[in-house]
Amino acid sequence: MSEDFLICFFDPENDQIVKRPLEDMVKILLPSQIDISFQLESLKAQAVIIRTNLIRNSLKLGGKGCEKYENVDLCKSDHCHDFYSLEELKDIWKEDFEMNIEKIEKAVKETEGDILTIEGKPIMALYHNTCGGSTENSENIIKNKVVYLRKVLCDYCIESPNWEESKEYFLEEIEKKLNIKFSKDDLFKKGEISGYIDNIVRDEENRVRKIKIGGKEFTGSEIMELLDLNSNRFYICPVSIKIVSRGSGEGLGYCQYGGNEMARRGHTYKEILDYYYTGTKVERCLLPSIKKPLMGKVILIDPGHGGEDFGYIGNNGLKEKDIVLSLSKEIKPKLERLGAKVYLTRNKDENILLNKRTKMADSIRPDFFISFHMDFFANSNNRGCKAYYFRGDEESKKLGVKILEEIERDINIKNKGVREGDFYLLKNLNTSSLIIELGYLSNLEEEKKFSDKRFIKQFSEAIGKGILQYFEY
Repeated sequence: MSEDFLICFFDPENDQIVKRPLEDMVKILLPSQIDISFQLESLKAQAVIIRTNLIRNSLKLGGKGCEKYENVDLCKSDHCHDFYSLEELKDIWKEDFEMNIEKIEKAVKETEGDILTIEGKPIMALYHNTCGGSTENSENIIKNKVVYLRKVLCDYCIESPNWEESKEYFLEEIEKKLNIKFSKDDLFKKGEISGYIDNIVRDEENRVRKIKIGGKEFTGSEIMELLDLNSNRFYICPVSIKIVSRGSGEGLGYCQYGGNEMARRGHTYKEILDYYYTGTKVERCLLPSIKKPLMGKVILIDPGHGGEDFGYIGNNGLKEKDIVLSLSKEIKPKLERLGAKVYLTRNKDENILLNKRTKMADSIRPDFFISFHMDFFANSNNRGCKAYYFRGDEESKKLGVKILEEIERDINIKNKGVREGDFYLLKNLNTSSLIIELGYLSNLEEEKKFSDKRFIKQFSEAIGKGILQYFEY
């Protein structure tokens, strides 16, 4: 566990940015996210969830996990996490304060460094109070299918105080809250409520001849007498509606009351989390440090072309496929030394079909897919480096800007800018992606540069610096 991995949060009460070590932040958040009276193993499960979300947001968003305040992971508010201070906890817990603090310390210490992952990356660890019988499939709530947020049956939370709750609303209140209007027309023709009031039979003057209430049939006159009505010409109009809900929360991911019951029955926090998050693992996380600033990042490098597909060929015979492979093999160890996990779509001279490259990306799920190519424009003096991103992919655009700035600064290759592209790879990838045209093989000067191994090494260093600049920005 990296000791220098800090979580940055904004405290609006004191109007200051505070940095805390990750494990300290887990201790701070835990009391506000789960009932302290729960079993220790369920508190451990929640500690892992908190740590997972802190790391995921920090790594994914580069210290910009809070949309309200810039360059912080979260803020102390309803917007992100409204957590308690020690003084507030003393007032809440009173004589149990020391015991509860010890319980929090134990839950965090015994899970130190543990996070929930899928394919080595931290998951979006959603949770709720009480599922009410089953959790939910993600696509029913967030309109996106997430492989680890699948419905599981759960009767563990049946003893939760939130298992079932009812609320009554006057019709006027429902109209206001939902911005609707109930029809007031033809009240004598309405009134049936299936299972409660059925089979109302009226004569031509709207007097009730027969009515079934609660499964029992009455005449209109009997109802008039039994309920002390003025007439047997009556209609039934609801003035309020009782809505009965089961569970508490949207039902995604971890059910806290269910997890607590599983803990009471002897299950460990890892078994509990495995039950609610389909196909995930509890793993010890490796975090960025000063020496490993790209730890936790996954990058897929794509040397274009290969095999019988030469790509462009320069006037002196230099092939595009060889340049991009040589560059990619230089970049890979540089990024790995910085902590990133780096894959190549090919590491030798072979032709990999485009659909296989996209399938590889879907399998690996990198933070970025970066494809290298050369450009060519016959009978021209065109030169320089440019990059393409798919429309709407703002993060790839930002990465491209950083890389091209470093290339221009370090090796004096003209920066031709980052622009939208409609290429097959960009359209068919399910991850942030960038195509970089390194230079022009039709330009004799640039062809000569790319034939020099020292230049390739310098170029790879500039690209690595650009990637590092993006993640540190």
